[in-house]
Amino acid sequence: MTRAYQIPVLRKAIQVMNALADGQSEPTTTSLARALKIAPATCYRIIQTFAHAGWIRVRGDGRCELGVGLFPLLHRLQSHDLMSRKVADVLRELTVATGVASKVSVREDDDALTVLREDSAEPMALAVRAGSRFHLALGASGSVLLSALDDAEVARIIRAAPTGCWQWQKPADVLRRVKEARRRGIVTDLGTYRPDIFGIAAPLLDAEGQIEGALTLTGLIHGHTKAQFEEWRRLVARKAAELNQHATLKTHDENH
Repeated sequence: MTRAYQIPVLRKAIQVMNALADGQSEPTTTSLARALKIAPATCYRIIQTFAHAGWIRVRGDGRCELGVGLFPLLHRLQSHDLMSRKVADVLRELTVATGVASKVSVREDDDALTVLREDSAEPMALAVRAGSRFHLALGASGSVLLSALDDAEVARIIRAAPTGCWQWQKPADVLRRVKEARRRGIVTDLGTYRPDIFGIAAPLLDAEGQIEGALTLTGLIHGHTKAQFEEWRRLVARKAAELNQHATLKTHDENH
């Protein structure tokens, strides 16, 4: 979806909600406006509108937090295929089989957002936080989500990527991974997100065959062999195929 058909003030409102969920900024109107580069008056009106709906609670000290008005939305979201018990079971199977973290990510604007994860029990393993986000130009899951977009939108997202995305890679590396995702249905990234981290990701499809998420295995590169990564590629591809088939069969059963 291109920005030409989006409403700027709604984009700002989404930024405010994301900032409160992330907890990275001081949760006051003034601090949020400064951090998000939103006019203070606009930020105030956004917060007051969400507060009226119960989506934000403004405390007596002026600090904001997510409100209980979001609970009905969360309850409905839990019935989404990407949040289902079947997906959670697959993540657990992946992590038990490999000893590293697994997750499901979706696209949110120009970011990949982690909506579900299973952390490794290993004491030195990489941990993945639900709700964490990073730019689509980074990592294997970002490349899978980019592969669903047309070339013009991919190019725009790469151009708009923050400078931190290019510390360990170049735009050509991102395009190579996008092509790999489109051609092979799976992407391996060894160290372009961070030199010590790998990612192996495959697309999760909706009933119409459109990419709606990425199934990813991620962890520290050190201590793992090339043969292991190849084995894990096959495992991730197989588990993604199982989930995609389940989504198709579920829709077929619901329609008959």
